[in-house]
Amino acid sequence: MSNQLSDSVLGYIKEKRAKGKWQKAMEDIFYFIEHYVPKKLFNLKLASPQQLDMLKAVMQGTRYIIIRAPRKGGKTILVAIIAVWVVLRDQTYRVFILSGSQNQAEWLYEYCADILEPDDHALAEFFSQFIVGEVAKSRTRFKLGGWIMYAPASEKQVNAPTADCIIMDEYVLIPTNIVYEAWPMIRGSTNPMRVLLSTATAGKANTESFLDMLDESSEYDFTKFEWESKDCPFLQTKVALRDANIARRILTEDMFITQYIGGNPKRAGRIFMRTQIREAFVAPDPDRPGFLKDGTPFELDPEKRISRGEAKGGIDWGFEHDTAIIMGYRELGGRLVLTRMIVDSGTSASEYGDLLMGTKEPDSEPGIAHRLNINDWFADAAGAFQNQELKNRGLRVVSRAFQHQRRGKEWMIGITQWYLRERKLIIADIDEFALLKDQMKRWRRDVKGKAKKGYDHCTDGLLCFCSGYNPTYYDTTDLHKVEAYDPRDLQVNKWSNFNSSPRQWMPGSWRDRKEELTRDPWKNK
Repeated sequence: MSNQLSDSVLGYIKEKRAKGKWQKAMEDIFYFIEHYVPKKLFNLKLASPQQLDMLKAVMQGTRYIIIRAPRKGGKTILVAIIAVWVVLRDQTYRVFILSGSQNQAEWLYEYCADILEPDDHALAEFFSQFIVGEVAKSRTRFKLGGWIMYAPASEKQVNAPTADCIIMDEYVLIPTNIVYEAWPMIRGSTNPMRVLLSTATAGKANTESFLDMLDESSEYDFTKFEWESKDCPFLQTKVALRDANIARRILTEDMFITQYIGGNPKRAGRIFMRTQIREAFVAPDPDRPGFLKDGTPFELDPEKRISRGEAKGGIDWGFEHDTAIIMGYRELGGRLVLTRMIVDSGTSASEYGDLLMGTKEPDSEPGIAHRLNINDWFADAAGAFQNQELKNRGLRVVSRAFQHQRRGKEWMIGITQWYLRERKLIIADIDEFALLKDQMKRWRRDVKGKAKKGYDHCTDGLLCFCSGYNPTYYDTTDLHKVEAYDPRDLQVNKWSNFNSSPRQWMPGSWRDRKEELTRDPWKNK
């Protein structure tokens, strides 16, 4: 009798302990992974910091998530775990997973099945109490009405019932029309969640859309998580690094960057990242007239502006559009600050010569080039006649041939991107530069990777301007430190070692060596 009572108590304690463990797992996704997800599938000890941050965001209720990661970087496994966890926590929840291919959908099913139907018989029996039947390849149904549906990108599949969460796996591979049709699936949910994840492969159906959402994630109300191969311990093994070294020699640069490193392709989407554009444009400080909010001196009155460093100008001649002239200077710290932008129709060499240098009348006011102390101009080579006219007026003009193989448009884009990336380009966020800001946001590459033409005269003017400050010609490191000195070294006369003898000029190393140093060279030693 006592043995039966003891077994009953132990069983009760075991049941309570298991119940408490499960309750904790439903509150803490990390605890769930540690105790209910097979280590062969996902190991928290090998997770990247960004992956852990994403899991924490899901646990805290983040609704909209976008993920960029390399191939085999663990993103698909991670969303499979999230899908299972959110449905187990609320078993009326409905998750629709849309994959870029049939194989991708099948892999997602396999990952979910590894969790819900593990090799551990006791654990598999435990999960079976929540599931209707078995984990199916198309849909896993839960007894309280929730489900997880796995589907490749097709028009038939996206006409499914309303879901609470939609996960788009390998987003760039999903055809645009399928994305459009699947997007409203969670519209009727009271607790919606949207997860987009992909490797940023160049040239695919939704590459540009994906890159745009990454750049503007805050505007889309998405929380962004990006990790690269260097962040993943399981991709830093000796074998993995050796494979990456081989791939670097075989794949194109873009393919290696996107597939192995996990970065963005160079020749896809917008030319200038929106986040960098937002950082470059700084609003005037309302509390400090004459300054921008970051402390940069800037007068709102164009006539009061001056150059506070090495000043130059860029010109894009408007044969098919307006002419754009951009002026600015380089600060002592290496930042480029734009001072003026003039956009006007026509390409009259004499008119623009008068604008920059002033008219030839005796009492005429000096031109903008004089007022801003700009002598070096970098101008579109297409305006050969106009450039020669400016040279004749006394300006130094360097022609920029946009089609040049080495120092053409791509070279100038690279320089401008460097200044944006390093946060060394400052543009006042005022009406004068509004057109430049709009063009920088809109400027894209075509399907062949070339910068699109049209509506780009201000950006071309900016390229010409920035090309005058090629960072390879400047020391972009910190300013040289002045070594400490002893003030006594600056004294003209040092009386402590004063010598009034005729040989006071003689170095100490020469003393007591008169015979050796004055011997005729032909004499023997």
